[in-house]
Amino acid sequence: MRFTAQFAFALLAASLLAVSSALCQDAGWQESHDAGYWLSQTQSDYKQGSYSLAMDDIDEYLDLNSTDVWAWNFRANLAIRLKRYSEAVDSFDQVISLDGNNAQAYNDRALILSGGLRRDEDALESIDKALQIDPNSASTWFNKGVILEDMKRYDEAVQAYNQSAELDATRDKTWYRMGLVLARMGNYEQALPNLEKAIEINDKNAEAWNVKGLIYREQSRITEAVSCFERAVAIEPKRAEFKNNLREASEAIVSSSANLTENMAENASADVNESIEGR
Repeated sequence: MRFTAQFAFALLAASLLAVSSALCQDAGWQESHDAGYWLSQTQSDYKQGSYSLAMDDIDEYLDLNSTDVWAWNFRANLAIRLKRYSEAVDSFDQVISLDGNNAQAYNDRALILSGGLRRDEDALESIDKALQIDPNSASTWFNKGVILEDMKRYDEAVQAYNQSAELDATRDKTWYRMGLVLARMGNYEQALPNLEKAIEINDKNAEAWNVKGLIYREQSRITEAVSCFERAVAIEPKRAEFKNNLREASEAIVSSSANLTENMAENASADVNESIEGR
């Protein structure tokens, strides 16, 4: 889930301040005051990078205000930052229990189940629930493709990426991943147009350049492969994988040239011998 923490804090703090003012004569004033304190403390610790303390703070706040969907979402994302993935899933479950039509919570829950906990079947069930609620989310279809790709269900992954591209054709990563999966399936001729589309949208997509180069190398189009690897290395010069691919392709060209020169020399020598013997 993406959000601007400072902005959200400001909104919620302002809301609590208004409630606090209205309840000054009420028996619940102290609880409201405490909630505002813990929210303020969460903001302070979060901004200072003290994420574990911020987690303790938001837990104190939720003890006083357990139906706050925003706070559970915040807690889930904080747990992700702390790599406490099971807690993140539990927090998203709380969001869903309070707001059963929250497609984003189902989506984000799926990403953690897959990427963090490797529970791909559970992740697929969660992402499908998100798509039942919001079938027109290009990003959710993309995420379903990633999960299916991890499960090596490549045909279904391509279908999911294709659905994402139909909803939003401007996402270069969608075209790239579709091309990548098709390449893994050996469908090089289908993969290339997708990679080229990704590069057309974003010519700084180093991964797309690299995979395009790998396909050309498989097709023995070594000169074109070198050009692609050069582009990938120029964009991400620290990627060892890209540099190795460029080196190997360049060496293949040198080796091919050396073999060609040797063959030409042998043929020329044979022609000379035949000419001499024919005299």
